[in-house]
Amino acid sequence: MGYISIIADDLTGASDTGIQFRKYGLKTKVILDIDELGQFLDQEEILAINSNTRPLNGEKAYKIVYDICCLLKQAGFGRIYKKVDSTFRGNPGIELEAVMDGLNSNLAILAPSFPDNGRYMIDGYLKVSPVYAGTKDEGLTDTINQTDQQLGHIPTIIQKQMKRKVASIDLETVRQGISAILSKVEKLCAKGYQVMIIDAETKEDLENIALACKSLPEETVMAGSAGFASFLPKVLDLPTNTLKQSPSKKGIILAVAGTCNPTTRTQIDQVIKNTDAILIKIDTDRIINGMTGEEVENVVGKMRQLNKTDEVNGKISIIAVDSLFKLNLDSYPIKQWGKTIAKAIGEIVGRLVDEQMVKSLVITGGDTALHVLNALKAKGIDLEEEVLPGIPLGRLIGGKASDIPVITKAGGFGTPTALLEVIQHLQTKEKTRVC
Repeated sequence: MGYISIIADDLTGASDTGIQFRKYGLKTKVILDIDELGQFLDQEEILAINSNTRPLNGEKAYKIVYDICCLLKQAGFGRIYKKVDSTFRGNPGIELEAVMDGLNSNLAILAPSFPDNGRYMIDGYLKVSPVYAGTKDEGLTDTINQTDQQLGHIPTIIQKQMKRKVASIDLETVRQGISAILSKVEKLCAKGYQVMIIDAETKEDLENIALACKSLPEETVMAGSAGFASFLPKVLDLPTNTLKQSPSKKGIILAVAGTCNPTTRTQIDQVIKNTDAILIKIDTDRIINGMTGEEVENVVGKMRQLNKTDEVNGKISIIAVDSLFKLNLDSYPIKQWGKTIAKAIGEIVGRLVDEQMVKSLVITGGDTALHVLNALKAKGIDLEEEVLPGIPLGRLIGGKASDIPVITKAGGFGTPTALLEVIQHLQTKEKTRVC
């Protein structure tokens, strides 16, 4: 039986939260498809499960998450961490209640802040701030909106999705320390509140909250960001394991971008500017107009031509949707065609793997990552390390790309140079790896 499990509503959320446990030496696997969950339940490790419920309605999302909880509980997982989207997309309140119902829990602690990626909550309001730490290129500031975006009052949003009473705990209480947090939780519980949403602006704030959780009943559901999760292994005194390195493969480093988030556009620009990377744009109009097969063949053919040389090992290729480079996305039907486009991207990558072109993968965008890995028939990801905050590296489990290194990144995560840094990390890692 495992120590703890994580339920996230998409793949990148499962990965960026799971890697927080891997950093402490805990063997951690990401489960791509809930239908494959059963075969992993008898293993002594951390499971990060992609429920893939973000696009579903509340009723369907609740049932899936509740059923996962019941299955995990039967398998002996003592704790479940509920990952919520960093910008509160999907059904965060409904899914949190499903976990509480599944575990028969009367208390949940929700800390959504992730300071390393510019997410923080003050007075119950979640804000998103661009992250530019370490960026020295002043020209980047011309293309990036550096204004904090306030996403709304989180206790109100969650209360609308739950039957249980929701309360908030302010930053002043958090900074008074563990005893103050526990005292506030106790007082709120006495008034019938069962869900506590807690402010945090810094990693020190999150650590205070995590340490307070150590004194709460074991059935307490902890929920929030990857940032909050990063403190739980130490707090829960979880045992550690070691990880064996696998041998290197030959081929290109393939970066795949299926998101239209402007953060990713800036990140790609930095890779092109600082490397000899090749960029191939996917013609999304052709896919939308029913010419998916032709466009797949077009992209694969271009890659085939570019990689005819014998000196392709370690080269960088980027495949990105052309819509990422359009000036006005408001009128572009990318959202309603997102699934179709993501499937086409998955087919392209599958073809490239079949032709043994790919050495390692970097995938930006949760939907894109899931469809790519489904096309590769992967069953999961064995996490290895956190390259940058919220950006994990692992190896694929099963399928035709088994053991290939893969990095997954949420579209809006990271500094302008994040994609460049993860690619450089892969290059360095492969140079030093002993085959």
